[in-house]
Amino acid sequence: MIWSKHANAWERGHAYARAWAGRHGHLAIPATAKLDDYAVGAWMRRQRKAAGLASVQAAELDGLDELWRLEPDWNRSYRRLLVHLAAGATLDGPANRTGLGDDPTFRPGTWLRKQDKARTEGKLTDHQAALLDALTRTPRPSPADPSPRP
Repeated sequence: MIWSKHANAWERGHAYARAWAGRHGHLAIPATAKLDDYAVGAWMRRQRKAAGLASVQAAELDGLDELWRLEPDWNRSYRRLLVHLAAGATLDGPANRTGLGDDPTFRPGTWLRKQDKARTEGKLTDHQAALLDALTRTPRPSPADPSPRP
């Protein structure tokens, strides 16, 4: 017996999200993605935008991917950067240098330069800025506070 059609719909979407995370290792699902004809990308987009998501539901998504709230394209690029660094690459060097190994089209320096510009323009969330700062270990001033701290 289904007690709540909304709860049942959420559980169904969560099951597909769990399956996606199992296959791909993340919830940075493109909005148009489908899994067994279920629009898991659209479901995930609704969860990211949901203001009334129950804390239990958010915790279940956190358990699958702690970065699920981030915009998917940004999330995937950030993960590409992590793989690049895990392969032994560094963040210095020319901005247009390509990635390593299985991801030769990724240009980490170019992506980071775009993130610096987005930060300056106030387009990065605090969470995104913190993730990038953790990689570089040199916090940058926020747009609201342009002066560096001693």
